[in-house]
Parts: sequence; structure tokens; C-alpha cells
Amino acid sequence: MRRLGLVVGAFGLLALSGCLKYQPPPDTAQLPPGAFHTNGDQDVAALDAAALGFAHAITGNPGRAAYAIAALDYLGGELNSNPRWVGMDALTRLEMLDWRKKMRAEVGISATAPSQSVVDTMLALAQAYRAQNQAAVTHLLANPIFTVPPNQVADRLGNIPYSANLNAVTAQADNSIISPNFGS
Repeated sequence: MRRLGLVVGAFGLLALSGCLKYQPPPDTAQLPPGAFHTNGDQDVAALDAAALGFAHAITGNPGRAAYAIAALDYLGGELNSNPRWVGMDALTRLEMLDWRKKMRAEVGISATAPSQSVVDTMLALAQAYRAQNQAAVTHLLANPIFTVPPNQVADRLGNIPYSANLNAVTAQADNSIISPNFGS
């Protein structure tokens, strides 16, 4: 009987070891200086931008949408790859990565586009919209990261619906940095 227990235990360990495969960190962009309008902590500024950006529906302001999407795409990778954020709730970090995927699908961004390309394009779009530079907007909307035609991307950026779940996740991530228990 004892031998049977050892065999079952060995099979259990083998089965468990198959579940513990190495997962490489997600693709993560590097932010240019001042990307989120600060000379200070870019991560904190990105957390603020995502939380504020997705607190309501974004309608009629594609530049604001592009800015919030840049923050979300960056944070999806950053929060799950930088050891600085290991103290943040793991579920919140994973939900930020999941929302990055969902928002890409919502806007028409390729799921396989490098995060650097997404962040750079979204930040440039936000700037072009703010400057009312239609030539730059038109050029950026034709970027190959998009899976739908430029006019559809523009329409989608101009009408990001409110999601209570996205709002909760971005707010939770943003609030965790001011929590007295963060990092403990």
C-alpha cells in the first residue's frame, strides 16, 4: 500500500510540474522622457493617466483616448515585468495586462503589435490630436499596428465606452501606490 502511495505521489508531482512552466514577462515599452507630462515618476503619471482616462466614457476626444490607451498598454507590461511592482496585488497587475489586450481589440490594434509601437503611436496620436495636426493624425492612423482602416480607428478612438471593470482595475492600480501597505 505504501508503494502505491509513492507512485501516486510521484505522478502528482509530475502533473504539478507541468503546471509550473516558465512564463516570460510580457512585452513592455520604454517611455520617452516626459511621455506622461512629468519629469518625475513616469509610472505614477501613467497610472494616473489610465485611472483618470478610463473613469468615464471617452467620447468626442480621440486624443484623450489615445493618451489613456498608451498608459494602459505600457502599464500592462510594466506592472507585470518590473520588480518594483511586485508588492502590487497580483490580480490587479494581471487584469491590467488583460485590459491591454481587450483595449487593443476594441480600438483595432493588432494583438501581436510590439508594446513600444503601440505606446509610441498612441502618444504621437494624442499629441497630433491636441495640436489639431490633421496631416499627422492621418499619417499615424495608417500605422501597420492597426488591423482596421484608419477611419474606423478614428471612430473607435472617438467613442471608447465606459467599462466599470476597466475603471475599477485602473483605479485599484492607481490607488495601490498610495496605500500604506504597498510594498510591505
